[in-house]
Amino acid sequence: MGGLEINHKKGNNFGWFFGGKHYDLFATMLGFGRTYYEQVAAALPLQKGMSVLDLGCGTESVGLAVSRRLENDVSIHGLDLSSTQLGYAFSKGARADISLNLYKGTMDMLPFADSSFDLVVTSVAFCETTSDVRKGAIREVSRILKDDSYFAIVDCAKPILGLDTVMMLPFFMFKETPESWNNHYPDICRESDLVLENEEYIKSYVKCQLFRKAD
Repeated sequence: MGGLEINHKKGNNFGWFFGGKHYDLFATMLGFGRTYYEQVAAALPLQKGMSVLDLGCGTESVGLAVSRRLENDVSIHGLDLSSTQLGYAFSKGARADISLNLYKGTMDMLPFADSSFDLVVTSVAFCETTSDVRKGAIREVSRILKDDSYFAIVDCAKPILGLDTVMMLPFFMFKETPESWNNHYPDICRESDLVLENEEYIKSYVKCQLFRKAD
């Protein structure tokens, strides 16, 4: 999990109290439990044998859900700047007998070769970073994706009407970004040859946007 020097201003370095098993507990209380991650996995263009990278992976709940859906026939890679999150992710993978490749780093400086991955996903992690990091991450994703492969941005978005919208109003208002609220990601991604192919709401305030890398 590397010795790269990390600038924690680029994201949320969850410590002991808010990270690890406590993070998963708080997330479940806020509606981001196992069912949510299964819904994320279901929205992704998955195929057995593929190589998947989760940016801002946290405790790697997305990767575990993807692995379960593909019956472990997948190579899961996760990157996060928090040692606490990565350590707990490793223990979760071990308990589930799922192999995880975990890296400490920031999503705008990826330690991977060009055209390395079949799918890159980020789930409610862009909202924890700055605009510069998000734009840098999109450029990096385009570099490491294989041609005709996919990038999924799952993030807080301008809400549609729903009971959970009212209940979670304080939460998602703090998590919104100009790019997600104003739906700027299609334009930003297009600059890096990533073309929007599909979008759907997973929650009334969380949208999955699927981009394909043009060949």
